[in-house]
Amino acid sequence: MRQIFFYCLIVLLTANCLYGQVVVIPFSFDRKDMPEHGFLPGKSFPLYSTINKYDFKNRKIRVELYDDREALKLNKVGCSQLEFTNTSEFASPSCIYKVEQYLDMLLSQNGATIDSTSIDILQVRLEGIDTRLIGFGKIKVHGLCQMKFNYHDFSKTYCIDIVDGDKHSPLGSNAFVTRKTATRYLTSAAIREVIEQFFLDFQSMN
Repeated sequence: MRQIFFYCLIVLLTANCLYGQVVVIPFSFDRKDMPEHGFLPGKSFPLYSTINKYDFKNRKIRVELYDDREALKLNKVGCSQLEFTNTSEFASPSCIYKVEQYLDMLLSQNGATIDSTSIDILQVRLEGIDTRLIGFGKIKVHGLCQMKFNYHDFSKTYCIDIVDGDKHSPLGSNAFVTRKTATRYLTSAAIREVIEQFFLDFQSMN
């Protein structure tokens, strides 16, 4: 009986590792070395829900997440004239794990089941991400993000340059916050905006 118990326990633990997790390819570093809030020490990095609601009808998909930033070496996203500085904490390879958390959360919230054993594959490639503070005195904060989504025969690149005060921005143009908080909020919103752009197309595929 004890052998059967341990065998069942191993099967359950293995299944839990395979089910409900975005597959990050390649791993940039050992996840166990991440601090409490991932690559962001101190204040937690916020994760925002989608603006609209979607129904992906419990579609079981395998999500493969790639970090193409080092290979592409983009100096800006396709929808903005602002160039990357790559001097913020978001230049870290571990930034990919915040994108992973976002995909896991937003797909699950909108009715998709993430299953790493599924043959229905969604491939997501992070191509560029940065945050910029522009201006003197009255500073505008920009969140910049670009990702490519491949699903079956569908392939499209999405990007955003979201600024404080924009319609979907978590910060108003006169918000009183520290620069670090502002950059984290706007970059987080940029990730959400790009994923939701894909969701608008993904909805029609269901």
